[in-house]
Amino acid sequence: MEIERLKTFLSVAQYGSFQKAAQRAFLSQRAVSKRITAIEQELGVTLFDRGRNRITLTSEGRLFLSSAQDIVNSYTNTVAEIQQVKQSSPEVLRVGYFSAFEQQLLQNALFKMLQDNPRMQVIIKEGSNEHLTRMVKNGDLDLALSINYGQPSVKSTAQLQTKAIFSETMIMGVSTLNPLSKQTALTSADIKDVPILYYSSESSTFLLESFLASFPFIQDYEQIRRVSSVEQMNILVALNKAFAFYPEGLIPSTLKNDHIRFLPFADKSTQSYTIDAVYKNVHLSHTLKRLLAELSK
Repeated sequence: MEIERLKTFLSVAQYGSFQKAAQRAFLSQRAVSKRITAIEQELGVTLFDRGRNRITLTSEGRLFLSSAQDIVNSYTNTVAEIQQVKQSSPEVLRVGYFSAFEQQLLQNALFKMLQDNPRMQVIIKEGSNEHLTRMVKNGDLDLALSINYGQPSVKSTAQLQTKAIFSETMIMGVSTLNPLSKQTALTSADIKDVPILYYSSESSTFLLESFLASFPFIQDYEQIRRVSSVEQMNILVALNKAFAFYPEGLIPSTLKNDHIRFLPFADKSTQSYTIDAVYKNVHLSHTLKRLLAELSK
């Protein structure tokens, strides 16, 4: 599916008009209509209801909208990264992280390196553990951060090296509306039947399996649910709609508020986690060695 067609679809969805979308793109209205028709034929659905005064998305169009935006954003970011590498100095770092929590570790290390070498170029990806480790293995990333919690961050057969850079315990966020927030710690009985959330920007069986491995008494996979933004997770916890996993020591101050209490588990020994740096231990560049050193401080 052509990117320009997707951009045209997004423009029509935004302005609700073939004419306005055509004007914005310096195209004829007929050209815009042909692009939309081509997408509809490829998908086998109708994306817009064509009214006399307004073009509106159909239910299929609304469903397709977010995917089309993701595709265009990914393409645009990739083009920008290619141009960045093309114009950059020889020192380029391609790194990834899997959540909004441990990204601060990466940010602090890279900030220090950029202070010393402002010409260094950095390409940053956020994704699931599976996605990031595959990119490291394929050589698309130099390093990625992952979590070792309930199961190793990478399989022993993955031909990847791991280095622990941070260690703490997992804790649970509980609304102050919930009587359990008055406790000093949570037991397995306390959380046996409540919905529990975790954050991941992408669907991740690895993280789900990690949390389930840490709580073997949970038999229903549906009890542990993924949310795609930390903000959404926080508000659901604050309003007592669910509990949520939080990594102690990595919770940003912006997420801490008077409506949520962060409680440890009664058996802390089973809830330890480490943040691992994952990389291929072959011909490490000076820049990557420096990053590993900064992450380990």
